[in-house]
Amino acid sequence: MKKSIFAAVLATVLAVTLAACSPTGAKQIVLHPATGETDTYTLGQRANVVGDLDLSDAKITKFDVVIEELVPGGSWTQFRKFVAHKGSSSIGFALVKNEVGDFQYRAVISGKEYGPFTSAPITVHYKAKN
Repeated sequence: MKKSIFAAVLATVLAVTLAACSPTGAKQIVLHPATGETDTYTLGQRANVVGDLDLSDAKITKFDVVIEELVPGGSWTQFRKFVAHKGSSSIGFALVKNEVGDFQYRAVISGKEYGPFTSAPITVHYKAKN
C-alpha cells in the first residue's frame, strides 16, 4: 500500500514538474502504451499507443494532431494525422512492425494560432518471435 501511494505521488510530482519546465508544451499531449500493454512486442503483433490530450488552455476548438516516426538516419516523418476537438481527451493509433528494432514516435499538436506543441517521444520495441 505504501509503495503504491509513494509511486502515485512521485508520478504526479514528476508530471507537474515536466509540464511546468517544458518549453514545448508537453502537457498538451502525452503518448504511452494503451492500458494493459507494455512497450515490447513480437514481430507482427499489434501495438496500441494512446495520446492523452490536455487542451483546456486553448482558445480554439479544432486541432491537428500529427504522429511522427523517427526514421533510420534521424529525421521525423509523418506517420498518421488526426483532427481533435477541444472536448477530446485522447487519441490513439496502432502499428504492426515486421522487423526487429526500436521505433520512436512523437505527437505534434497545433491549430490556428496555437502551438505547435511536441510530445516527448515514445519508444516501441519489436523483438523476434521465439
